[in-house]
Amino acid sequence: MMERKNMATLLIAGATAVAVYVCYLLFRPYLTPILFASVIAIVFYPLHRSVQRKFRNTSIGAIISTLVTLLLTVVPLTFLLLAMSNELSGLYQTLAVRTASAGGMSAYLVHAAEKVTSWAGQYFPIPQLDLRGVLLSQLQSTSASLLRFGASLVSNLFSFAVNGAITLVVLFFLFRDGESAVSRLMATLPLDRQRASELRFRISSSIMANVYGSLAVGALQGTLTGLSFWALGLDSPALWGVATGVLSLVPIFGSALVWVPASIFLLLTGHYVKAAILLGLGVAVIGTVDNVVRPLIIHKSLRLHPILVLFSILGGVQLCGILGLFIGPVILSVTAALLGMLQQDLAGKGEDPHSDESATIHVAARKK
Repeated sequence: MMERKNMATLLIAGATAVAVYVCYLLFRPYLTPILFASVIAIVFYPLHRSVQRKFRNTSIGAIISTLVTLLLTVVPLTFLLLAMSNELSGLYQTLAVRTASAGGMSAYLVHAAEKVTSWAGQYFPIPQLDLRGVLLSQLQSTSASLLRFGASLVSNLFSFAVNGAITLVVLFFLFRDGESAVSRLMATLPLDRQRASELRFRISSSIMANVYGSLAVGALQGTLTGLSFWALGLDSPALWGVATGVLSLVPIFGSALVWVPASIFLLLTGHYVKAAILLGLGVAVIGTVDNVVRPLIIHKSLRLHPILVLFSILGGVQLCGILGLFIGPVILSVTAALLGMLQQDLAGKGEDPHSDESATIHVAARKK
């Protein structure tokens, strides 16, 4: 009887694994909007909890939370995109005027590159290059890439609209049924109530800490960079501020990928005072935001090595596109939390149910 029971369990487990894989194939075309909705739901879940306290009807509360989330994301992004569009237009016109006086785009770029290489050649052994040929080939390649991108953008407008609608629908159901779904999932795990609560608390806290930490650092560094560019009279402060906010998610290098090249460009063009000011602001203010803000949001036990975070971002982008900037570190943090619990169990150091720390975790998990 025991052998037959084990065989039946193995059969059910195998059938379940096959069914889960088939379900994955069904959902795979829609993973991007589902993941996007999940990230938005995590970011705005505290807002939804506040809305839900005022409306007992879960569907009405989910509708209001979805609409408020839509307003809080679409409206600022619309203004930001308009500002970036205007700055890109102004930057193109400025570049067009400069290149026209120099004999065209290629001549302007060749002249600028020759100035840089001649300056660097005074200090470093640089081989002679056919800069004109290299730049012309790169311009042709870039033009072809832009044409392909424009064609794909037009053809994907319908797909973008469909994914946006799917995202809103998924977001509504995550707000309405997410809590009960997570509770049912935790109840299916072969863990006692305390360990299940601890697991839920660790996973939710790691996700919230990483998402909020990344967003806070990106917003602050982007704003500070944009204000610095604006105060120094540099072109396109909003554009470079957004670029800094996105690049701040990259560990080790982060915002320095914007303000270091900008400082070097100012130095090479003879704006020594502005270069020194921007470099000083980058080192003393913009660059230190990550070291000050992130530890305040991310608990010490959840902080991961920068090289691991870097590879999680690179792998996440390759796997999920732009959403991988958030999905990769979240997966890494959840994995670290699970490994921490497994290490506790293997070492026989599970928390005492009557200890203060365990009680705190249990209460926090129930509040979640």
